[in-house]
Amino acid sequence: MSTRYRVLSLDLHDTIVWDTPEIVEAQYEVRWNLLAQRLRTSEGTPISLAELRRTREALSAERKRAGRPVESVPVAIQVEQIRERLGARYATSADETVENFAEGGLKEHPPIFNPEAQALVRRLNDARFPVVVITDTSRSGSVWKSFLESKGELHVAHVIASTDVGVCKPDVRIFTEAARQAGVSPSEMLHVGDSWMWDVVGARGCGMGAALYRGLWSHSWDTDRLREGSDFKDPSVPCIDHLSEVVGLLGW
Repeated sequence: MSTRYRVLSLDLHDTIVWDTPEIVEAQYEVRWNLLAQRLRTSEGTPISLAELRRTREALSAERKRAGRPVESVPVAIQVEQIRERLGARYATSADETVENFAEGGLKEHPPIFNPEAQALVRRLNDARFPVVVITDTSRSGSVWKSFLESKGELHVAHVIASTDVGVCKPDVRIFTEAARQAGVSPSEMLHVGDSWMWDVVGARGCGMGAALYRGLWSHSWDTDRLREGSDFKDPSVPCIDHLSEVVGLLGW
């Protein structure tokens, strides 16, 4: 095997897995119910779900105005900001509350695994070729790593989550952190994802190789990504329709 790449990086959503609006809404319902159960008013009564939703929406609006989406906020801070805004206290330990909130909904309403990704990662696992995941998410990387390995049998070296790094794609810092954790220079990594802006531009910005994956575009309900359309500026970037094509990009 002769290649300049030593590590493969994959996007998570719409590359390894995909969601439907119903799945996302069901996951949020579980997460917010779990959080409501673990917060108490100053009088010791449970926080109402309606009040929790209003607080979440207010914080989301403030973050949007500040240009800091929830996916760039560590999970513990997400929970603590909600607790503080409500003037609530924890019914259980803060750590347990954060852990439950981070995990909530994945077990009950899991995303759909892309069989192409499963086949690719297993092939690379067999060849002992490292795979990492870079994702914008409101959950922690450790939660996603555990989920991918237990539910999808996808063994990845690291999951670099925006909540852990504090920035979202296409900020080069999340890609640079992935290279640091993988123990290679960015130029030795190939990143594959479904978004030209978030994946291709971000990866190339720190010196990684990049490829655009279109195989799950038909499942996407993110209108911002759909609007990317064919507005691609650099024909030297590979555009692939099946993840089996990644093997050739790695030089195998």
